[in-house]
Amino acid sequence: MLLKIYNLLKFCYGNNEADKIPDMEFQLFLITVKSLMPYEDKIGCMFDMSRYKKEIELFELYKNGNDEIIEYYLENKKPSRAEDRLLEYKILPIAISNTVWENSIDEVMKAVTFYTTNKNTVLNAILLSSAIYEYLNDDQVDLENISNKTKERLIQFSIKEFSENNHFDLDKKQYIEFERERIKILSKIELFSEDSIAEFKSLKHIFSVQTEVESEEQNNDTILSSFSSYLLKLRKGMINPEKLSITKEKLPEFKEFLKNSAFSHPLLGKCKIVKRTEKEVILRNKSGLMKVKV
Repeated sequence: MLLKIYNLLKFCYGNNEADKIPDMEFQLFLITVKSLMPYEDKIGCMFDMSRYKKEIELFELYKNGNDEIIEYYLENKKPSRAEDRLLEYKILPIAISNTVWENSIDEVMKAVTFYTTNKNTVLNAILLSSAIYEYLNDDQVDLENISNKTKERLIQFSIKEFSENNHFDLDKKQYIEFERERIKILSKIELFSEDSIAEFKSLKHIFSVQTEVESEEQNNDTILSSFSSYLLKLRKGMINPEKLSITKEKLPEFKEFLKNSAFSHPLLGKCKIVKRTEKEVILRNKSGLMKVKV
């Protein structure tokens, strides 16, 4: 299981070395991982929205790249209706850390609708989550089996029920558009077409190159190896929720922390300043390097 998780992450995120500032895709992965909180009353991990909001507000200062969906949220503090091109990088840790489908898809959708209510993104999230769920729970990948189970999950999912339970509004037009797109997807001969597989790295790994990649040994010295082990522990319920809790008090301005050569931040952990200029500060924590605008 550990090797399956590691290989999936490696294929999706590449080799993110400690001495290199990671790209936005991997930064988003890290933020989601840090926002996972084990349930206290059931199996699996919840997507901690309050933690994620704090992480994203801080992320604005050090993000390595640009994305319209993220910029829209930072400016408007609400989801857009645009399609999310970075979807899988945000939801992959949630899909990996949950072993109960109902819990997994509910938490994945919270992460998805944090940024957008776009019908294509919501439906793609179901396809991706279902494929990853089967990949991690079955010894061998069976495309027909994954397709059949995913079709059932597409049929069972209620966007109306989810929106009501999570207190966000969708207008009548959005409901109709969602149902039309769902019917369109279900009517396809191949649920996971070559085009859809090519669009997402996780699907490409699961359906196309899994055998080749999984023949490699895990590199225990990489950041991905550490996070693979951590996600497996979350998946097995081996992490105490109390150890992951952060202060609910308002955090001091980040610039105050940056005045010191080393500091401990509630969200970033222990940090050390590596380089400082008039416009930016490069610091290191256990996840690697980050470049902060000042």
